[in-house]
Amino acid sequence: MEKNGFDFAGKNVLVTGGSGFLGSHLTEKLSKLGANVTIFDNNMRGEESVKNVKEVLASSKNVKVVIGDIMDFDKVRWLVQDKDFVFHLAALPSHRLALSQPREYAVIDVMGTVNMLEASRLSNTTPPVMFASSNKVYGKHPPPFSEKMQPKPEGPYGMAKYCSEEFCRMYADYYGLNTPVVRYHHVIGPRCQPDRELAIFTERVINNMPPIVHGKFENGNFVSCAADYTNVYDAIEATVLAAKVKGFDNFNIATGKATTVLRIAELVIGILGKQDVKPTFKEMLKHETLIHLSDVSKMKNILGFEAKTPVEVSVRQYIDWRLRTGPREQAVYK
Repeated sequence: MEKNGFDFAGKNVLVTGGSGFLGSHLTEKLSKLGANVTIFDNNMRGEESVKNVKEVLASSKNVKVVIGDIMDFDKVRWLVQDKDFVFHLAALPSHRLALSQPREYAVIDVMGTVNMLEASRLSNTTPPVMFASSNKVYGKHPPPFSEKMQPKPEGPYGMAKYCSEEFCRMYADYYGLNTPVVRYHHVIGPRCQPDRELAIFTERVINNMPPIVHGKFENGNFVSCAADYTNVYDAIEATVLAAKVKGFDNFNIATGKATTVLRIAELVIGILGKQDVKPTFKEMLKHETLIHLSDVSKMKNILGFEAKTPVEVSVRQYIDWRLRTGPREQAVYK
């Protein structure tokens, strides 16, 4: 696979969704590489977004923030016109909540991606656009998930991601745009999304409430859901490497190892010293998949990267950050 040899030092880079979990970490990484980074975000998470940006600005140079919406095409065109690279992470984020808002996910997640691609196509610099996709495009394929599989998304969130990937492919094929895609697999660590199970478990255990573990009841026994939990710093490192790929391609960003959600709950309980708190079990929703596990050979072979951070380290990194920064009101079951 040919790479473009892109050097971010001194380059103007746009990060949509830069106030979020992954976007804020990506902004910090790009700043360390010498880029001039513009965060574009609508601050949909309110105080969570503000807190993330404060942390970024405290540790990073050459970062500015523009508040706005990816659905505002005129503003998007204005932002992209002088950029050398675009990382498109902005989207409605929840696989679970998408079931009650299918139209919103189709409109915002898909059309928002098209806006970024079209703005790049029409700009003088025609910057590459990296798209942040998800393991949810695989749906109920038997694991491990490979990029060679034909996506079979379950639910509006996964479908929106897959449709956006196909628009990336089209812009590469028809207009010569570089549009690499990364499929993130359950990324966790400091600033983890408040609707991620790790964040919810932590708040509940701190308050002596049981973490609720989703899974499947089979013959009276409970089988916990399991996922390929990936450390945020590993995920960002792989993202920057994937950004240097020419044309269109997609990459699983994962560890290739499955950890049960029950294990995550047990780690939270142990790290917080709350052994009297016991998990409770609940049947997963119809569109959810019991095991998310990825084939990471493509990431290793083409990007030359392997995510090696143990899940225990990722959980501790998050809890240390949470204890330092304070309670998270949004980290509740919805």
